[in-house]
Amino acid sequence: MKRYKQYQQTFSLVLLINLLCLFSLSTSAEELELFPNQKIASIANHVSFIIDQDSELSAKQVSASTELKTLKQANLTKAFVGNVAGSVWLKLEIKNVSDEFVDIQIQSPTTTPSIMALYHRPLGSNLDFEKITDDIRHNLTKRALPTARVSLPLKLQPNETREVLIESFSDVPTPRYLNFQLVSLPVLIHSSNIEHIIFGMVMSLILVSALFSLMAYKFLEEKFFIWYSLFAISTLPALGLTTGIINLYIPNLDFYPLGTLSFAVMIASGIQFMRVYSNVAYHSLKTDKLIYITLILTLTTVPLSILGFDHKAQQVQQLAVFIFPFALIAAGLTARQGEKKMSAMLIAQTLLFGLLVLINMQSWGWVDPYAGMVFLPTIGILSVLLCLIFAMYIKAKAHYYEGSKEDLDTIASAYKEAYALQEQVKEQNQQLKVAKEQAEFEARTDMLTQMPNRRAFMNLATMAIAQSMRQGKPLSFIAFDIDNFKKINDHYGHPAGDETLRIIGELTKQIIRVSDFCGRIGGEEFMIGCHNNHKDDAEILAERLRMAIEKTVIKADGHEFTTTISLGIANVTSDDDLESVIKKSDIAMYLSKTTGKNKVTNYAA
Repeated sequence: MKRYKQYQQTFSLVLLINLLCLFSLSTSAEELELFPNQKIASIANHVSFIIDQDSELSAKQVSASTELKTLKQANLTKAFVGNVAGSVWLKLEIKNVSDEFVDIQIQSPTTTPSIMALYHRPLGSNLDFEKITDDIRHNLTKRALPTARVSLPLKLQPNETREVLIESFSDVPTPRYLNFQLVSLPVLIHSSNIEHIIFGMVMSLILVSALFSLMAYKFLEEKFFIWYSLFAISTLPALGLTTGIINLYIPNLDFYPLGTLSFAVMIASGIQFMRVYSNVAYHSLKTDKLIYITLILTLTTVPLSILGFDHKAQQVQQLAVFIFPFALIAAGLTARQGEKKMSAMLIAQTLLFGLLVLINMQSWGWVDPYAGMVFLPTIGILSVLLCLIFAMYIKAKAHYYEGSKEDLDTIASAYKEAYALQEQVKEQNQQLKVAKEQAEFEARTDMLTQMPNRRAFMNLATMAIAQSMRQGKPLSFIAFDIDNFKKINDHYGHPAGDETLRIIGELTKQIIRVSDFCGRIGGEEFMIGCHNNHKDDAEILAERLRMAIEKTVIKADGHEFTTTISLGIANVTSDDDLESVIKKSDIAMYLSKTTGKNKVTNYAA
């Protein structure tokens, strides 16, 4: 108990001193003492900043810059300057008002930015700036100070005033604040120790409760135990990256994409826990769908983050957080429909929502971070977990002591049947969806060559002509026909004719560009649409296709033979429509047929 009171007093002292330090920097209208109770240092009224998104400025350039804005002139009621990629510089003067050497620690109140550099020199001198750098992605052996967030030491001689520049850097857009904390080393160590103790307690609770939850599922077969375990485990990387503690032990670990993914899993598993715990599907399918939509929206951030769209994933995640109350209300409705033991779970989910909202508001600059807020995510998650553990306990207790074993078996059987029916409906819907997609595919595809059929090609050609007219870009059509195709069918059989069509279709798809499109128009006739192709480009493509087919040996039913094609090219003009340009390409192809076959003819020529 005595040690507990000692920790409590230390914690209160840390918060008080850090808040006083933060206040002294954010007001900056007059010279304020940094540590009022110790009378050791002060901040002069020259506090200004500049944003350098390209990170091109040096410390000397920033010091001499005339573009610096003072906090008072910039009318900054808050310390937030936006989501910035690059460097943000803060310039100030710090004075030691004592007759002793003083160690000052400068710390970012959040885990962003990831890199911070301190430049300092005696005020009024032309000496080079001394530089110290700290990177949150380094482990504790490479950090300037072994603290959860980037921290930098500054030593002041007796009665010395130093010009100080603080450069914060992030290579991706992150929330940027100017309210760096200036604290003494003992205060920083006490604060860091308390934070590590709380984090260690929460981590232990997470691991132990997740293990016991899985064991409880084995005996009670309540699925919410599984979702609690997943929720609890996913809070570890989310909490560790939010507080910065995990970076001390795992080097080169960035928030993206691990942080985004862990937050997505945490929110999604929390929603699913709520959905299963409240038995929403049993009480109302409409209410269940409402929760399910929230769950799907949350999970969309996973592929976005994996593909590298972290900023978009974060925006969708923030949207999902604010749709979270709909799932919360939907779960609460089940209590009115007869579901019991819901209070503790609803309190836990409300706490989680409040914590996520506060984190988002801080990333938008609506809430400035301050010293005490570094403990908030850890304490918030601890409160959520304790409420969820209590909710599971009373639910498991009710499982044994409310109603007879036969009633419970009946209810469980009804739930299983309901879930089985739900899964059956989902499977049937999936089969219908697949059948619909297959029917649509077959309606627009020539099944022999796997190319667009005549109808699909004409639709593509119509859109291509409209785009060409609108953008003023060239468009060409190549029509071609297999020479002596009837003889192939008569001499080698129809399977050989089918194989010929298939091989020519495959060669055509391989030779054309990705931006081009092709199709089987009918019988042995094919057509190609060439975007952005001028006259010579279309002829080169047609000639490549003609030579490739001429050299290809077709094998079918033990026979080997070759064939050729005749091609016609037509370029789309301002007077053309679909019918006219296809007619011109057919005329050119007919000329190739009647003048010797196995050749390319351009209608314009």
